[in-house]
Amino acid sequence: MPQPEGQRFRGFRTEFGRAVAGAGEGTFAAALGKYARDATGGNSVGPRRYGTAYVAGGSLFGLLSELQQGGTGEASTGIDLSSLAGRPLAEAIEAIAQALAPDNADADLIRTAVQEALAEALPDTASFEPADIDQDALIAVLIEFFAQVLFLDIVSDAGDAWNKSSEGERTIEAEGELFDIIHTAVDKHLGPALAAGIQNLTRTEVEALEQRAIRDIWSEWERNE
Repeated sequence: MPQPEGQRFRGFRTEFGRAVAGAGEGTFAAALGKYARDATGGNSVGPRRYGTAYVAGGSLFGLLSELQQGGTGEASTGIDLSSLAGRPLAEAIEAIAQALAPDNADADLIRTAVQEALAEALPDTASFEPADIDQDALIAVLIEFFAQVLFLDIVSDAGDAWNKSSEGERTIEAEGELFDIIHTAVDKHLGPALAAGIQNLTRTEVEALEQRAIRDIWSEWERNE
């Protein structure tokens, strides 16, 4: 049986709090090492917690690919989203995020990650233009999506460790530091796999690449001391 949550997360939260406090007392790299090794059970266990995210990532890829080619998006979401073309970008992003949110406890996590990923990675236009989503934009969306999923999940698991920062300015700075580390890891392990030929991948193949990338990230983080 796994250890009770308080014991599993104690070392991670202690190191995380030191990193948040700054002044060189701890690092997020070391905190992520404890997170991968101890809090989540290593690379054979930890990545399993993102099953919903793998499915959502595959569906996000499938949806954008469908819409880019003039389809409706029904094969990926069960909903005809073709009417989003030409609509205000923010409105389209909200509709896509809602369509991809699962009917389970991960709904808010997936919805927020999709919204943030699309807002950050899609071309900055007034309206949603699926035909303009090229391969680079699609890869950027998926990388951003998983960076957001990991960031939001880890921030949530850190709990009260965020209170170790005595200033709001340091908290914002710490959030940026943590997100950069996570984004770099996702880009390193998922980006090249997608760039090898994303236009020829199926949703199932994309999900498999996502799972492999998260396992590789956990393996890398486990070595952090």
